[in-house]
Amino acid sequence: MKYRRLIVFLLILLPAVTMRAQEPLDQSPNYQLAVIIGGDTIPRYYLRDLNVVKRVSLSEDEIKKNKRLIRNIKKMLPYAKAARRELDIIDREASGLSKSERRKYMKAKEDEIMDRYADELKKCTVTQGKVLLKLLDRETGKSAYTCVGELRGKVRAGFYQSFAWIFGFKLKARYDPEHNKEDNLIERITLYVESGRL
Repeated sequence: MKYRRLIVFLLILLPAVTMRAQEPLDQSPNYQLAVIIGGDTIPRYYLRDLNVVKRVSLSEDEIKKNKRLIRNIKKMLPYAKAARRELDIIDREASGLSKSERRKYMKAKEDEIMDRYADELKKCTVTQGKVLLKLLDRETGKSAYTCVGELRGKVRAGFYQSFAWIFGFKLKARYDPEHNKEDNLIERITLYVESGRL
């Protein structure tokens, strides 16, 4: 009987002695297990990010037939995404500037971008350039002509349009995957590339 009490006492005491206070899960100020709204405590759960991709199909025959286009999209897509990031930065930073400050800022930003990407883009083919123009419109929602017009002015955009026209480019052409078969193919391939299936 004595031993039984001792064993029960040790079984109760042992976990209490070996337990430690809980370590906080995360010290960041944004981490909360629950949030109080209007006196109600609502649990908060953090879920993994989930990418939702349009359901598209690309047949094996299309993949075989368009290997060059796939290669061009894989090569040009990072540049289009970088252009979107740069345009977002420019829009944020240049929004409160006066006209003369904005002109100086745009010139400095153009020089910076040219230093960073000009050597690589000079090595691109004409076909890759056309794909890049389509992907730029896809990423930014604006034609190349509109982007240049907003950044460097309508005169410069007109000059670039005339120069591009000589090589068969149309800076004013819009990306329309719903009505243009070529753009639809580019869209489907791009979605495959972005999802890691190509």
